[in-house]
Amino acid sequence: MFEHITANEIAGYTVGALLLSATISAPKIDSFISSSQRSSSLGMCKKCGDLKRIACTGCRGSGLIKEGGPFSLIPVIDDSPSFGVKSKSKSKPPRSSSCTKCQGRGHFSCPECANLVLRTGIEVNDL
Repeated sequence: MFEHITANEIAGYTVGALLLSATISAPKIDSFISSSQRSSSLGMCKKCGDLKRIACTGCRGSGLIKEGGPFSLIPVIDDSPSFGVKSKSKSKPPRSSSCTKCQGRGHFSCPECANLVLRTGIEVNDL
């Protein structure tokens, strides 16, 4: 199967695999670097960056969850040719409901900032 593969093809597949893995891991690496910069050099909260809020992971900060998942696609079934003329379609738009994890707010209070206020009695903005 691989008897006719050349060195250039092997190099191409290797570079492609490295680029794919770098693309997949980039958000995690960026999150790690930014959180370490916030706490060490900038003196900010490591979790929220002094926003005092953390986005909900269930709804990704929107407060709403689409029924059918994040990629709820609506099939368009129309037998008549419309030629660019908009007609009333029979399909309903995707319904959304409020997130049960954050009660539709889209965020939570930062636990690290709340612990700092409870321990010291001083707001972070007062420092």
